[in-house]
Amino acid sequence: MAYNWFPGHMVRARREISENVKLVDIVVEVADARAPQSTRNLELEDLVAPKPIILVLNKKDLVNPTELDVWTKRLAAEGLNPVSMVATSGEGKNSVIQTVEKLFKPIAQDMKNRQRRVRPPRIMVVGIPNVGKSTIINSLTGRKTARTGPQPGVTRGKQWIRIEGRLDLLDTPGLMWPKVSVPEQGLKLAALGVLGPKAYSEEEVARYVLRMVREIDPQALESRFGIKDVQRLDENQILESIAGFRGFSENEGTGFQKTAHFVLGEFRRGRIAKIILDRHEAGT
Repeated sequence: MAYNWFPGHMVRARREISENVKLVDIVVEVADARAPQSTRNLELEDLVAPKPIILVLNKKDLVNPTELDVWTKRLAAEGLNPVSMVATSGEGKNSVIQTVEKLFKPIAQDMKNRQRRVRPPRIMVVGIPNVGKSTIINSLTGRKTARTGPQPGVTRGKQWIRIEGRLDLLDTPGLMWPKVSVPEQGLKLAALGVLGPKAYSEEEVARYVLRMVREIDPQALESRFGIKDVQRLDENQILESIAGFRGFSENEGTGFQKTAHFVLGEFRRGRIAKIILDRHEAGT
């Protein structure tokens, strides 16, 4: 599977985050709960060290809660302070704010020890494209917040947003570009809509999605599409069954373009199966 990348974008993103992290106390990284590992940018930890990271696992409503709990414990053991959230509804917002305040306590105590005024914690939100970063920022800031302008001692021109009178958010794009290290990670990113549509074949990605669903939750394919004995079928046979279920006039000879597009849309909306593509047993 080939990918279309823009190294210049990656370089600019790293430079921007390196500059902005100096202004904040805590970094909030947004990942997709359906691929907690694959939708992170693993370079971020080195880029923002020693600042603590809160890893927000967005779209928790689209995954199995038990599987998500396993990943949350694993990520917590790595020191990433995971918090699950549904950005579109705001569920989990308070947990994010509370985690920021908890991590800020030793910083505030250090300010007191040095007889400095204790200010609100300062955060920045970062993430790769299409994981819900902007929606999370909108959820955190809400309607009653306003830009507070440059803060004392902070570089001019940087805009800050006060959140519930409790913390300051640096208003910056915070966009990281995913670094694809193995082909399967690219398939996961494509399945979740992180990659642009010109970067992959929808049929190839739809086959990957169906293969994963068949392995993890085969009953979901029977429930959604009425496919019997799904574990005895290959991905093309499953695509053919779904094409028949939807009344698409496609077959293996001409390809499954319509069906593949439909499958990806349904999966991204959580209508096929609530699975996590990263498997915690192997960490991939």
